[in-house]
Amino acid sequence: MQWNCRGLLRNIDDISFFLGELRPIALALQETHLNSSHSNVLRSYHTFRKDRPSSYSAGGVAVVVQRGVACAEVPLDTPLEAVAVRVLTDRLITVVSLYLPPQITVHMRDLQKLIAQLPQPFLILGDFNAHHTMWGSARVDSRGELVERLLLPSNLCLLNTKSPTFFSDAHNSFTCIDLSLSSPSLLPCFSWKVLENPFGSDHFPIVVESLATVSTLLECAPRWRLEKADWELFRSSATFDISLLLVLSPDDATAYVTEKIIKAAEQSIPRTSGKLPRKCRPWWTEECSTTMKKQDKAWGIFRRYPTIDNKIEFKRRKAQARWTRRQAKKKSWTKYVSSLSSFVPAREVWDRYRKIKGDYRCFIIPPLFKTVPTSLKDLGNTLGVHFQSVSSSENYSATFKQFRMKAECERIVMSGATSTPYNQPFTLRELELALDIRKQSAPGPDSIHYEMLRKLPLQHLLSFFNLLWERAYFPESWKRAHVIPLLKAGKDPSLPSSYRPIALTSCLGKTYERLINKRLVFFLEEQNLFDNNQCGFRQGRSTLDHLVRLETRIREAFVKRQHCVSVFFDLDKAYDTTWRYGIMRDLYTCGVRGRMLRCIKAFLTGRTFQVRLGTTLSDTFVQENGVPQGGILSVTLFVLKINTLAQILPPSIEHSLYVDDLQISFSSCNLSSCERQLQLAINKISKWADENGFRFSSGKTVCVPFSLRRGLSLDPVLELNRAPIPVKAEHKFLGVIFDKKLNFISHLKELKQKCLKSLNILKILSHKTWGSDRLCLLRLYNALVRSRLDYGAVVYNSARPSSLKMLDPVHHLGLRLATGAFRTSPVLSLYADSNQMPLSKRRQYLGLSYTSRILSDPHHPTFSALQQSQCARLFENKPSIVRPLSFRVHSDQSSLGLDLHGINLLQKAESIPPWKMLPVSCDWSFTRYSKHNVSPLLIQQEFLDLQNKYDDYTQFYTDGSKTSSAVGSAVYSEGFIQAQRLSCMASIFTAELYGVLLAIEYITTSKTMKAILFVDSQSVIVALCSVRDTKNMLAKLIRYKINRCLERGFVIKFCWIPSHVGIKGNEKADQLATSASNLLETRRGIPFQDIKPLLRKALLDAWQSEWNLESANKLHAIKPILGLWENSSRKNRFHEVLLCRLRIGHTFLTHGHLLCGEDAPSCEHCGEPLTILHILCACPGLEQNRLACFPELFTYQIPFHPTLFFRRASHHSI
Repeated sequence: MQWNCRGLLRNIDDISFFLGELRPIALALQETHLNSSHSNVLRSYHTFRKDRPSSYSAGGVAVVVQRGVACAEVPLDTPLEAVAVRVLTDRLITVVSLYLPPQITVHMRDLQKLIAQLPQPFLILGDFNAHHTMWGSARVDSRGELVERLLLPSNLCLLNTKSPTFFSDAHNSFTCIDLSLSSPSLLPCFSWKVLENPFGSDHFPIVVESLATVSTLLECAPRWRLEKADWELFRSSATFDISLLLVLSPDDATAYVTEKIIKAAEQSIPRTSGKLPRKCRPWWTEECSTTMKKQDKAWGIFRRYPTIDNKIEFKRRKAQARWTRRQAKKKSWTKYVSSLSSFVPAREVWDRYRKIKGDYRCFIIPPLFKTVPTSLKDLGNTLGVHFQSVSSSENYSATFKQFRMKAECERIVMSGATSTPYNQPFTLRELELALDIRKQSAPGPDSIHYEMLRKLPLQHLLSFFNLLWERAYFPESWKRAHVIPLLKAGKDPSLPSSYRPIALTSCLGKTYERLINKRLVFFLEEQNLFDNNQCGFRQGRSTLDHLVRLETRIREAFVKRQHCVSVFFDLDKAYDTTWRYGIMRDLYTCGVRGRMLRCIKAFLTGRTFQVRLGTTLSDTFVQENGVPQGGILSVTLFVLKINTLAQILPPSIEHSLYVDDLQISFSSCNLSSCERQLQLAINKISKWADENGFRFSSGKTVCVPFSLRRGLSLDPVLELNRAPIPVKAEHKFLGVIFDKKLNFISHLKELKQKCLKSLNILKILSHKTWGSDRLCLLRLYNALVRSRLDYGAVVYNSARPSSLKMLDPVHHLGLRLATGAFRTSPVLSLYADSNQMPLSKRRQYLGLSYTSRILSDPHHPTFSALQQSQCARLFENKPSIVRPLSFRVHSDQSSLGLDLHGINLLQKAESIPPWKMLPVSCDWSFTRYSKHNVSPLLIQQEFLDLQNKYDDYTQFYTDGSKTSSAVGSAVYSEGFIQAQRLSCMASIFTAELYGVLLAIEYITTSKTMKAILFVDSQSVIVALCSVRDTKNMLAKLIRYKINRCLERGFVIKFCWIPSHVGIKGNEKADQLATSASNLLETRRGIPFQDIKPLLRKALLDAWQSEWNLESANKLHAIKPILGLWENSSRKNRFHEVLLCRLRIGHTFLTHGHLLCGEDAPSCEHCGEPLTILHILCACPGLEQNRLACFPELFTYQIPFHPTLFFRRASHHSI
């Protein structure tokens, strides 16, 4: 399609209509009137532009291509306004958009030079401003003769049919100046048609339509509409014949199960068509349609009767239609943004947020590469060849190839160990855990979704998995992946290496992997086979651990006046070149035998993939080496393979490992010693890499020498694979920039820029008269911006206070946008009104919370770094040296008055082997009653019936109690009563858990074989009965003890009952727990989670103390006590903003002069300084207004005070 739009932005609605409704593969535009300042125009499409180099917007051409079409720009060397793009349809076609302004002289040589640069075949679509009778003009001009001379000898074909393409406003005439030229081979392939409506231009759009069948590129894979599924029908249809599975081969059994699931899904779950939806216009209204019809009607009349009156009427209707569309867009946008509120479910909020941000885009086909494909499949093959080459053995060094050849001659014994616990059949509990995943991933080649698996008869699915497990087999169909290429950020899209392969594999296969992986990880963790410094994808570990360790190491070197030299390694193609035989050998060395070893070998071998572009699949390619992309087992196997690296490092070398991110460091007063020790370690690492198939990138591996020494110091000289390692002044390690002086200024500057960019979306949503409400905006701020500020804050909090202040404006801007506060509002008022702590206190909380968690696990790699180090005296003597986290936390505890030294934290509890996990039975029958709406007598009667049901069970009642001075827990039964007093820092949740623990311990020692526990805390029962892992060590300990009892044949059941409704057993347990305050406190440990409320309270008290000093603050008179102000949230954004500004006392009327550099305003009635309180309470000239607005105050002679207006302000008072 081609169109001289006379301004792209001016007619953006019409262009969007063409692209969304007519959906041309390519749209050639002339006179776009764009310049370099216009970026992100039509960002949902591939846009290729050539703007006119001038100070004002004029001329310019563009070719707009649909995202679902492969394309690439053709570089042109021409003075003409032209842009060329190669487009892949049923063939490769070059589309050229050309504009020849009427006022310039066009030379034949320029046109011939342009044509000579165009790859065949091509279409030249443009506004030539040429008149000739050959294409329908009434006259012939010099430009027309020039084009005629171009056409005749060059074999170019003219597609025009003499239909007029331009209306001259000056002459009230129609003529033909827009031409469509093509290569001879394309002449019979296209039809040419002019649309009768010029839309917002004086040129008519032209459609050049292919007569041949064009492959449908604008399609995506159909997806299941799970929200409309009939799950009852699905469950009844998707049943397996278990006896048939036993006689089938594993691959046939897999095909049978897959077919059954897909057939059941086709009967019960609708699917999308796979075609991309048309570009919706939610802003379009009935009035838009009416004005558009009137415009079209006026044009039709004028076209037939081109009089001055008809022309004026057409222009009037055209302007009216454009104004109507713009108003409709504005109103629709306002309504949509305002609908994003705290009353909308969180999932829908994030969905709308992504739409507003523009994250929803159609499927993107990669552009054409340097090797020109002839079809979409060829394009996929080009990517497939590259992805296959990444895992090729050619990437291995010659040294490793020789080593591998010798090593693989040694056979690994795969048989035996059938009776080993981890080789036993899977249990139903394990399958439930494997299917209990929060993140839903896309289905693989078999189109089976996780939600389908959850709705299957689980016993049938378990039988199928155990059939494969008993034969130690991994089906071939699960080894095939569909790879989606995603462009890496900031990379050249024309290079295959710029794309990251995202592998989609079978959800059935990944569930099977998850079952195996759970057992493998448990075995490796229980045997302590992982390197303790490996923190990647391990429970209770994070990137923050290594950041704290490195910062502590550097700070201690600074105080000793030492150099701390760190080397940050980069593994090249780590996952794709992992040595598979090496993985099997390491598994065997770790003691993995039999069925699991054979199944993992089957998982690794025979991996294939196809690149998927839309609905087009490439040829099949082989992944020769490495662990499969997207596999559940892949991460564990990779971590195991790199695990042996720690064994070859000298003890004097500090190292950290987060999956494949390796860092080593050494400290010494002598830089030569650092060089020598690190070089020895690097040599060992290089040798280890040559024996394990890894390759470290010399160019990306970086050395950073950390030192506070003054004067000239030489850079350390280190080599990797005989290539020098570059020395830099800073390096980003696990998301935090470490600079050589460790002042974190570079990190803070980058963090500030990222946060300010994230705040742009809040600026869109936070209009002062319409927009999202403050609660929703605060949630978005916390999720999008404060979460960025939180990451690494434990470490970069050691920066100088003056440096940390550069982040405060980000925090203040976020709070102002969320609350609607005026720009001059004091920051202390912002904190108090929004109930958001200052960043300094937030960082204190994060540091204290992190420390309490780490100190509960003595085996944690960061535990030693948080203990008081041997450098304590040195840090005391050198107060100018910034202290590490352990000292800063101690200082924060002292300043907050926290004494946490005597707290007994629960340490890591024993874990239940996955194959031994047993379900815990729960009775939730009382959840159908609400004690607020149902009589206690009815609940008591129902409970008596329930007691009769469990008459053969020993009945226990547990409870917990927490007061300001004591915490207690208790258990009551007819034959057993016990209460205990816990630490006053324990939470009520911990008290309830200890009540259950007392009952379980008694059941175990007394050998009570059948027991039921009546518990009035739903959260406790959910924590103990859930299949998910828990981070609460007390809940984990109780789970372990319950599971041990169930293994030994005990029958233990839980039943939830409402509290304080007159159930005798519960009332007695409650009295016992309350009376525990009279007992001596036990030394029972508490989970580290119980420390967090204490930290929050201490920080809130410190914040409150600071706020108490702000007696002159206008908001302090209304809100002397800090806390959440629930009545600040309104359904009307304008009311929220108005109330916030009035409460803080800063409005445009009273404080706008601060922004304009003017004098403070005075009251026009009495000349006093103009303030909110003066207007509402003091000004005598406004007495009648106050009487009209607040008659109750005058009637009852209540003195005016701001609290009366603002503390509980209603909609009416506002």
